[in-house]
Amino acid sequence: MLKVNFLPKFSIIIVLSFILFTIIGTITHEFGHIAIAKYFGYDTTISYGSMSYSQDFSEDEDVKEIKKISEPYMTIDYEEWPEDVKLKLEALDKIVMERYPYNETYKLHELLITIGGPAQTLLTSFIGLLILFFRRKKWKDQFRVVDWLAVFMSLFALREVFNFVQVSYSALFNSESNFNADEFKISRYLGFNEWIIPVISLIVGLTISIYVIFKIIPIKYRFSFIVSGLVGGISGFAIWFGFLGELLFGA
Repeated sequence: MLKVNFLPKFSIIIVLSFILFTIIGTITHEFGHIAIAKYFGYDTTISYGSMSYSQDFSEDEDVKEIKKISEPYMTIDYEEWPEDVKLKLEALDKIVMERYPYNETYKLHELLITIGGPAQTLLTSFIGLLILFFRRKKWKDQFRVVDWLAVFMSLFALREVFNFVQVSYSALFNSESNFNADEFKISRYLGFNEWIIPVISLIVGLTISIYVIFKIIPIKYRFSFIVSGLVGGISGFAIWFGFLGELLFGA
């Protein structure tokens, strides 16, 4: 049931909370990727809306040798390098590539690192649901700060809904394809149709969100929460990706 009862002061708090949690959710999502990458020993960097990872070859003796041999010729076009130098570099490059191959192990790491982001998002959501479950007798009598915190944690699952809507819009109105969202990558890694995992994620995200909003949040707050959540969520996305993220993390 949706009771139309708008609460201005409450709504301001919810708008600001959604802005804050949209930013927190974006950053912690990337840390989900980073945690898995770090576990496998990769070097990682984080930006305001993405992360990257790589293997550190700098201490490898053959990599050092390649750098040492190449340095005197860096200002010269490669085609003008001495043939013996090019042959030696090609041999060393082959050794390095065999030592650090793009093989099935690396492909598995790619899959698990990609899963890390959505897994962190949904794990946070399930922890929020767990808190609400254990406090169900208390929040049925009176909603407290810890219950609102658990609600916002649970609604991290809205990220899956937002991603699906955003990509669907691009597909329908901009004729885009080959999407880079994590869920689409996971589908491709697993050899599925690329929409399979996103649809499953959408269903999970919608189920959690609808349950929390319409079954847990008290009726007197519900309408204000929904309206303020839309405003705060969109504002948080616009603020973070519009200027604040770049300001804090750099381009």
